[in-house]
Amino acid sequence: MDQQQLSLSYGGNEYTEDYFYNSPADYYDLYDDAIDGQNQDEQSFWSHLSFYQLCTQCVLPAIWSTCNLLGTTLILCIFFRLFVVVGNKIRSIPKAVFHIVCTICGVLPIILFYEDGDLFQLLLQIVIFPMFCYTLSIICLLTLKQYTSIIFSTVILLTLLYRECFSDDTKWRKTKSCHMLMSLKAMAVLFDLRSNELHKFPPVYQYTGYMLCAGTIYLGPFLTFQEYKNALFTPVYWNTSKVFNVIRKIIISLFCFVMSICLLDWLLNKHMYIDENRNTITNIFLLMYKQALEFRTGHYFISYMSTVFAMVCGYNTEILVTLPMAIEWPQSLLNVVIYWNVPMHHWLKKYIFEEVLKYGKKNKHTNKILAVGATYLVSSLLHGLEVRLSAVLLSLALYTYVEHRLRTKLASKFLKTYSYYSKNYHNSKKYISTNNCTWFIWIINLIFTILNIIHLAYLGSVMDVSVVNSVRSYYDSFEPWRRVSYFSHFIILFMYLISIIL
Repeated sequence: MDQQQLSLSYGGNEYTEDYFYNSPADYYDLYDDAIDGQNQDEQSFWSHLSFYQLCTQCVLPAIWSTCNLLGTTLILCIFFRLFVVVGNKIRSIPKAVFHIVCTICGVLPIILFYEDGDLFQLLLQIVIFPMFCYTLSIICLLTLKQYTSIIFSTVILLTLLYRECFSDDTKWRKTKSCHMLMSLKAMAVLFDLRSNELHKFPPVYQYTGYMLCAGTIYLGPFLTFQEYKNALFTPVYWNTSKVFNVIRKIIISLFCFVMSICLLDWLLNKHMYIDENRNTITNIFLLMYKQALEFRTGHYFISYMSTVFAMVCGYNTEILVTLPMAIEWPQSLLNVVIYWNVPMHHWLKKYIFEEVLKYGKKNKHTNKILAVGATYLVSSLLHGLEVRLSAVLLSLALYTYVEHRLRTKLASKFLKTYSYYSKNYHNSKKYISTNNCTWFIWIINLIFTILNIIHLAYLGSVMDVSVVNSVRSYYDSFEPWRRVSYFSHFIILFMYLISIIL
């Protein structure tokens, strides 16, 4: 497939096979906790307020409560970074102290802001899990000659599933995201050790510092052990542009948070007259789009703030966690899969998809299907097989596959009739601008983009955070899909049939 064909196949994106190894996963479950803290008994509550009332009763209180918690974590990250800078200049401080201070800074926010229940028990859950992972890693390394990382990962995933099914729901929700992130790190350490990217298993103080680092323990993103060590002992030079970049990301993060819990509901309900009881096509789509956008902006809030924490702690200043424009204007669903959570995408690709491919020939389609299935299963297990999220992950994996199949066939078969795709001697940019077929390609890509916007609104509508995760609510969780008779899934089925015909 040449470059012009690729522009039709993926709207200009070059990742032609990435759909194979990634099921999108958002491991930032703290978003739910942030929403739970707000008074939103009715979805349209804020729509009855004036803009001034909205600012005083929702926007400002939300920003204050968020800054109170996340600001303290940010201060601890700054303190840790200053300690690292001073310690590296003095050179008399043992390296173990750096990791111990990193661990303390990671645990302190729990102590400072935990208000109800047994603090000691919660703290124990956070601190014991790295010790459990460390001990299990040592046992696997000493007793198993092969499949060490696979067996270790299986035990960790089953542990998360057990906690999801049998632990106290309230207590588990408070630590779920932390356990999830620590699980990613623990599995990555063993995989890197086996591939010789990590030359030796880290001592316990390094391991604990990596697992409980304040810059990544609460909001992410996932970063490797080597990146953690580089953050501690590789100089990071700050200038005015980097400081402004951090401030810009904080502002964007807070804006996304306010959009998620205040502004979107107010704007769409008050000014676009969305009514849940009206069954017009426009009203139903706007309602689904609003619910999906609230979830997505909540994710952007967490993503940008996680980038800030990681940067301040000394990680790479070019960390990319998410790319909102690639999601809000999805030229292909592949873009959504990749840019929804870039670190998670790379983790799934490197440690799951490519590991599964090693057990077969990469050119075999069946082996790729097995790798996709394993990736989806691991992604779902990391989230405790939560019904709504698992359904969305599975649907999006199928959607991405069908779109890839259809657009590839359109580009490779239908457009072969045009000399535009067979003449390589033309200057591409000049020839595109003078060829009438360009408009045809542009229109097809636009149609796919609009379809993807509809699909994302449909899929995201079930992620309504006002629906409580309980046995009784599982039926209600999929009410948005039933309300529109699962039309998006039928569209994908129709697209798949077309791809077979082509």
